[in-house]
Amino acid sequence: MGITCVSEFPCAPGRIDELIAIFHEILPSARKKTGCEKIYFSISDTDPNLAVTFAIWSSKKDHELYLSELTESGRLSDIQFCLNGFPRFTFFNNLDDF
Repeated sequence: MGITCVSEFPCAPGRIDELIAIFHEILPSARKKTGCEKIYFSISDTDPNLAVTFAIWSSKKDHELYLSELTESGRLSDIQFCLNGFPRFTFFNNLDDF
């Protein structure tokens, strides 16, 4: 059934626009990756320094492959440079067969 990954990005004060620009660049190609079914990028309504992605992948392995590509390209480092802490990834098994 696939997985949903909720990724939280605690942005450093004053860096949210830079983070948005990075995601604006990387998400169109991410949506074309094998196993990517959907990705939503959101900014918290109550915390303007918290960005979140909600991504649906065919498998956790597909998501891990995407993260390794971001690491190799240096884009994950670019994201980390904008943050005030580490990103947090939470995985959920999709149970949509009922």
